[in-house]
This record gives sequence, C-alpha cells and structure tokens, in this order.
Amino acid sequence: MHSSGDTTFAAPAPKDARVPVIVVTGFLGSGKTTLLKKVLATPELSDSLMIVNEIGEIGIDHHLLEQSDDRTVLLDNGCLCCQLRGDLQELLVDITLRRRRGELPGFDRVIVETSGLADPGPVAQTLYSDAPLARDYRLAHVVALVDANNAEGRRAAPVIASRQVAAADLVIVTKTDLATQDQVDESLDWINTINGFARREIASHGDIDIALLAGVSPFAWQEPTETEQGGYLGSLLTPHPRDVTSFTLTFNEPLPRELFQDFLDILVRLRGADLLRVKGILHFEGEPAPVLVQGVCHVFDKHVALAKGASAPDRSTLVFIVRALARKDIESLWLSLLSLSR
Repeated sequence: MHSSGDTTFAAPAPKDARVPVIVVTGFLGSGKTTLLKKVLATPELSDSLMIVNEIGEIGIDHHLLEQSDDRTVLLDNGCLCCQLRGDLQELLVDITLRRRRGELPGFDRVIVETSGLADPGPVAQTLYSDAPLARDYRLAHVVALVDANNAEGRRAAPVIASRQVAAADLVIVTKTDLATQDQVDESLDWINTINGFARREIASHGDIDIALLAGVSPFAWQEPTETEQGGYLGSLLTPHPRDVTSFTLTFNEPLPRELFQDFLDILVRLRGADLLRVKGILHFEGEPAPVLVQGVCHVFDKHVALAKGASAPDRSTLVFIVRALARKDIESLWLSLLSLSR
C-alpha cells in the first residue's frame, strides 16, 4: 500500500438510469436559497424536483424559490438528518409512483436543500441503504456552501459545519463580495483542514458556473500536493476540529474483491461512525472494469462498474475523510488481512 502522489484525475460516474440526487448543504445563512434560485433559472438544471428542508413551524425558503409548478416540496418542522429521514424515504417513493402515473411533471434530477443545521451524511445513508430508493435514485453530488463572512457561525457549531464540508464533492465559498480577502483565505484554509479532496469554487452574489452541479462526478476532485496535505492534516493556525482528517490510499495491484469486502466490513463494524466519507475507484482481480465505491459511516452504496471507456486512475484509489481515525491503523488492518489470506 502506498500513499498517492500529486496526480490529478477525474473519472466520470458510470452511466446509470437512476434519477440523480444532488444534496445542497451549508450552515445557516450561507446562501443556499440564492444558489437554488439561480439553479431553477438555468436551462441545464431547470427540470429539477426541489425538496426543501426547514426547521420550524412555518417554512419560508420554498416560497423564496419563486417556482410556481409542482416541482417544489417542503419538509418542515424537523431535520433531514434526524426525525425526517423516514419522511424523505416515503416522499421519494411517492414521487416515483406519482411520476409513473403522470401526476407530476417530468424531472431529470432531485435537488435536496437541507436545513442549515443538518448533517448531510444521513441523507446519503438513506439513499444508499433503502433498497426501493436505490432502484430509482442515486446520490450524484453533495454540494456544501461556506459563508466567507461568517467564520463565527462555524466556530459556534463546529461539528455540524465540519460534517457538511466533509461530506461534499463540491464546496462553494459564498458572500465573498461582503468579505475581506483575509476572510476568504481563512475560509479556504478551514475547508482544506476538513476536506482537501473536494473541488472548491468562489462565488459572489451566487454567481458560479451552475453547470458544475450537472457535471461534477462523485470522484472528480484533484488530489492535494504534499504542501496542501500538510495544510489540512497538520495546520495549527486555523481553528478547526483537529480530529477530522483526510487521506488517500492507493494499491498497485488489483484487489481480491472478497478480501476487500472483508476489510470494509470490519472497518465499518469497528469504526463506522467515524467514516465521514469514503470514496474510491478500485480495480478488482479478474474484473475488466474498475468499480466505483462510496459510503458514509455504516452504510455504503452498491459497487458500480464504470462504463466502458470511462476515465479512471491506473491504480486502485480510496479516499477517506474520517474522525479520530489514523491512516496507519487503516493501513495496518488491510495489511494484516492481506497477510492472513496468503
């Protein structure tokens, strides 16, 4: 097992007939509604069903989206990461049935806006673990918004704020028009402490390339340089939860599928709660196509072979974003299993 170098790669997700689900998360006031209003006005993403989650007796955000048809649904008075997970499951199943009966307008994707206090991890787990949902829906992206002008808010709720960024494939730094350059830099440094693998974009007044939401694959990040690794694994300059780290494991040879599954099962059983996000593209022995693997905590999506001709790294690559879990311990577990199998 070797650590990865400075290579850069982007492997598109396999072709999949299931409806993609994009989860948009971000701390309170980070600009989620502003972003989604622009999404609805963009041709590439206009055919989207919106699910808006708010905490409180009266929901407001779904009205602010100014969408007059039946493609916006409100889940209020609760949080998707706790008591409303069952509601989300029921809603998505109901939407599928209603669309098949012609009772809903057609849509190409589902966009879920979480509340500002939600951990997006359980939403991903719901999509991975519920068999009826997994037949019709797949998690496409988790997009996290970070307000450059509100570091105080992140420090007030560091666990939620860090989990939102840890789960993301794309992190958008917002409200930079209201922030100083030092605040923007501090936000970027903080993001790197949590998730050095996600793509980062800078937005002002919600002005970003919306096509990113349609085009970013679950594995389309750039691997960090050694300098960046030192930043997000060891920096003591920026306030951040120091027990959250990110690292990549690469394997030179194709992996035995059953052994890897044993490794994953043991890891999940022992430390599942601390696996904030695991994503990778693996080459298995005797299998012609590389396989996409991704999971959150105790729940992993079904392994999917990449489409023929899809770009993929030459070596198996597995990215971990974890809490209080050392890289060397994960490596030791794999090497121990590998030794026993010989």
